[in-house]
Amino acid sequence: MSAELSPFIREGRLVSLPARQARRRAVLAHIAQACFERDVVYDESTVDERLRRWCDGGAVDHVTVRRYLIEAELMARADGRYCRNALALPYPNTAERYVESMGLS
Repeated sequence: MSAELSPFIREGRLVSLPARQARRRAVLAHIAQACFERDVVYDESTVDERLRRWCDGGAVDHVTVRRYLIEAELMARADGRYCRNALALPYPNTAERYVESMGLS
């Protein structure tokens, strides 16, 4: 881990998130790489469990970290599944999207 991250990550725990965007992205990238394999698809409960370990005792909760990972495009989400590689996620085809938009799923 780089010295730049050490004020925010201590003993494998996220203490706080930096205000500066570049540093925040670096911290989030470190967490994503430490918690998740690139091409493995995870369900939401597994993602939450892994992020809770990072956030335990810190100032940031796991739901916030999960949201930031998605917003920073360090992870992708589709149909309650998460992956660091968006192409590994099973996106619904056109017919499935139509059925969902009609509220018939």
